[in-house]
Amino acid sequence: MSLILRPVRATDRAFLLHLFIQVRPDLAALPLPAVARQHMIDMQFNAQDRGYADGFPFASHAIVVARGQDVGQIRVDRGAEAIHLIDVSLLAAAQGQGLGSNILRDLQEEAAAEGLPVGLSVQHGNRAADLYRRMGFSVTDDSGVHLAMEWRAAGSAPS
Repeated sequence: MSLILRPVRATDRAFLLHLFIQVRPDLAALPLPAVARQHMIDMQFNAQDRGYADGFPFASHAIVVARGQDVGQIRVDRGAEAIHLIDVSLLAAAQGQGLGSNILRDLQEEAAAEGLPVGLSVQHGNRAADLYRRMGFSVTDDSGVHLAMEWRAAGSAPS
């Protein structure tokens, strides 16, 4: 399936918040009054966005578009030493259709052409870790909470 990545616009905030809620069901299930729960979700969403912007000031942030519909988002930091997949998420309805594999494959092709590894971090228990393993990523570190993973093109040496 053909995917388009387009830069995030200010008008995408509602979509990004909806996507954030889908990938963080723990927040949506907080036993709080609706107004307090929404306030907590907004705070977490804004904190994550700020944290990514502060930690990776030159990263690209794009909306994933499939069949003309916004279905996800991706943040990537393209450095001189590596490409870092900061965050990628898809709407539940868009999962299981090969879109995540296509996104990763495109990133791997870009990295291979540049002679760079692709690095990422994934929380223990996140189903995406299985996808990353299937796509050839290996664990380089385990903090007990997150796995650091890396992919290298065949024949490329570790740095």
